[in-house]
Amino acid sequence: MSTCSIIPNKFQDKDPRQLLYHFPTLPAVKLAKLYQEYCFFKQLELAEDMAHKMGFILVPYECMHWQRKKVFGNDRKVKVGRNSYFMMQQNELTRTEKRKLEEYLEELNYSS
Repeated sequence: MSTCSIIPNKFQDKDPRQLLYHFPTLPAVKLAKLYQEYCFFKQLELAEDMAHKMGFILVPYECMHWQRKKVFGNDRKVKVGRNSYFMMQQNELTRTEKRKLEEYLEELNYSS
């Protein structure tokens, strides 16, 4: 779990803006959705890289207990798009948070 990444395996670092040149009839809505997803994962990748450099891992908001969310509050909260993450050290995680994080990672990589 020391090298856990919350970026799914299916994410490819390919900029969708090139698609418009190659496929000029591509619907604008589809292009916008592809670009929005690309930007989200690039921002998440940047946040995760920053957290790793500071010695933390990113833990999704839904994996944390509500009381611990209050304790760590705005100090370690990272917001990417509409999703929130906490920068936590591995030894600070409780057993339940570790279990939820592992389930989250399994679900993330299973769906990819």
